[in-house]
Amino acid sequence: MPNEHIHEEPLDEEERQLAKELEAGEWVSDPSFVVTDEFEETVSALETTASELERAKADPYRWKWAILALHSALQGMMALALRGGNNLRVLKPEDAKRFLDAYDNGTPIPADLQMDDFLNLYKKIKSDIMLFYVNSEKFTPQGTQGRSIKRLNRLRNQFIHFTPRTFMLVLNELPEMTLDCLNVAGFLAWNSNNVGWDIKDNGAELVERAKKAFEAAAKAAQEIKEAYALSPQV
Repeated sequence: MPNEHIHEEPLDEEERQLAKELEAGEWVSDPSFVVTDEFEETVSALETTASELERAKADPYRWKWAILALHSALQGMMALALRGGNNLRVLKPEDAKRFLDAYDNGTPIPADLQMDDFLNLYKKIKSDIMLFYVNSEKFTPQGTQGRSIKRLNRLRNQFIHFTPRTFMLVLNELPEMTLDCLNVAGFLAWNSNNVGWDIKDNGAELVERAKKAFEAAAKAAQEIKEAYALSPQV
């Protein structure tokens, strides 16, 4: 599988100062900056998934952007469900070890830690590593969900690492793939009992946005599925 990670450039002095202010709660909103975090990234990706699926009804090319957004949303939701009080479960194994070594030795935590690969995160949400709270639930795939997860990841990688060629995207299986992946993300959001929406000051707003996006995305995917079933050329 192609490497999904891009090397991160070290922060410059201005970025380091901004990071310190954010951590200290001293930063004042500035129109020159956009501030985000793992919750905002995940919810925004869900909203983008819904809007691109709505566009895909009339323009099949929008499936590309729906796939990229859905992958981002599901990856974000897996990270939210795995992280708990720290990011160890989310990291690549070698980076989790580096984190622990630094912590045990009292040295600075490495700044270049990377999230684990998408399919490895998927393996983790199916494992007992998810069971870190009393009421935690791990994910058990049903039907075609496992196959849909792999297809989503493969298509996302094909688009992200696109090489000059002619590429044909077969449409008729995409709505079912999308519904499967939305159901996985929905389980993590609401039924795993691992996502701490309430730790955010705007947690209630995030929950409302996420539920609205889930509903809109599933509705659009189902409508496209029904339209494709009636269309002999798809």
